[in-house]
Amino acid sequence: MKLLTLSVATLAITLTGCADIQKQTGVDGKSAAAAGGAAIGCIGGALLAKISGQNAAGACIAGAVVGGLIGFEKARQDEITAASKAQQDAIAALAPLSVGRQVKAGEIKTVEVTATDKTKNETKKYQAFDSVSVDIPISAKGTPEYDAAISKLKTLAEKVADERGSSKIDIAMTAADAKANKVTLETASAKTAKGNTVTVSKVADNTVQKGIERVTVRAGKLEQTVVS
Repeated sequence: MKLLTLSVATLAITLTGCADIQKQTGVDGKSAAAAGGAAIGCIGGALLAKISGQNAAGACIAGAVVGGLIGFEKARQDEITAASKAQQDAIAALAPLSVGRQVKAGEIKTVEVTATDKTKNETKKYQAFDSVSVDIPISAKGTPEYDAAISKLKTLAEKVADERGSSKIDIAMTAADAKANKVTLETASAKTAKGNTVTVSKVADNTVQKGIERVTVRAGKLEQTVVS
């Protein structure tokens, strides 16, 4: 009966997932993922202890630590997946335009971060989302397709800001294109519904192809994180 109870509890937490943890507690996405990992790790450790006749309480604690690191890693992977999807969705939104074939996906860049198990004082390294970009023909501006594509990238920026505390959107084109299209090079900021900052900068960048606008979403810095 105890074995059955633990199995059902494990399944319940797995089905509940990080989204419900976030909804119920109000924590950010990466913390919810870590919390979910810790809970699953705790129950998994206790379950294995029961099967093998070991101490369940100690196994729960050990499992929670491993689960926390697993949760942290999952949150980082989820960020990269979300960036890739937003990029693909933006490109798909522009596909119907005659200039759709000129739209290019930039590299999804990552940066190495660390997470520390404060119980064991052990540090592990992970790849975390840093930035993603899409090159869009300037001639697409003013169309519903362009607006839809920008909306996809804006939604990503807001999501990242809520998970990291801040994010940036850089809109870059050559200095000549900025002048020809009367684009004011400036920086402004806006708040997400949760009160986090998204900074939008219009910049001149002569490495961008002429006639192209490069829209880049950048994540706020993820500090070294301690999990338990």
